[in-house]
Amino acid sequence: MSWKTYTVKEPTELAVSKYVKDNSRVAHSQRALKKGDVLTLELPQDKDYGVDVEKGPITVLYEDAHTLVVNKAPFMLVHPAGQTKSCTLSNYIAGYYAKKGVVHKVRPVHRLDRDTSGCILFGKTKEAQQYYTDELQAGRIDRIYTGLVEGHIDADGMVDEPIGVDPVFDNRRVIDEFGQPAQTEYTVLGYEGDNTLLRFKLLTGRTHQIRVHMEHIGHPIIGDAMYGTRNKPYTRQCLHASELTFVPYGKDEAITITCEVGDNFGREK
Repeated sequence: MSWKTYTVKEPTELAVSKYVKDNSRVAHSQRALKKGDVLTLELPQDKDYGVDVEKGPITVLYEDAHTLVVNKAPFMLVHPAGQTKSCTLSNYIAGYYAKKGVVHKVRPVHRLDRDTSGCILFGKTKEAQQYYTDELQAGRIDRIYTGLVEGHIDADGMVDEPIGVDPVFDNRRVIDEFGQPAQTEYTVLGYEGDNTLLRFKLLTGRTHQIRVHMEHIGHPIIGDAMYGTRNKPYTRQCLHASELTFVPYGKDEAITITCEVGDNFGREK
């Protein structure tokens, strides 16, 4: 077990389940806190990784005592699901922790599609994961993607269309007036032949959001086998999580983590 101590610095009427006063006496759970009380919390330590431990390639982009950001390769699940129990990013994260001689349950804060690469955030402690989950829901974590889409887009814009589950194929998503609100901003970065390179900013976080929105406006992501086509010279889905901006757990200032595509979306030479 580990312990964390807080001193109550402001007047309050809150009660706690456990707290320790200056004389180290454990108080009743319903007793109200008051200024000057010292609250000591017992923090349980993780006993396992939550997934099977496997050795695999890991590119760490940022790490501290509570936080881990890595670059996910394309064609890889974030976490075991369905019939896939091994060779996921979480299995390799567990292997990374084990190699360092530490035990942290693998806690992804968000997901990336199997074929999407780039930045993904993990909480190394339960408290950090909850903090980041709350930050994400409050819109205080900025997620930037880079993607190559079919066709020529002349100007920046935003797609504001609700997304729901496909009534026929539940692994797909569709534009649905009764679905969840979804907004995707896009900025034109340049052109590659007849295709457009875009910067995406997610204002919401729906499953397959960028892919569904771009297909909806007639410019599907290059290589997207579900919502478009996978044609040469590109060998992968051309979507990459290129940037994360957030305030790390326990710190006061925001940081920005960047990650370049690197392989030019698997374009064959």
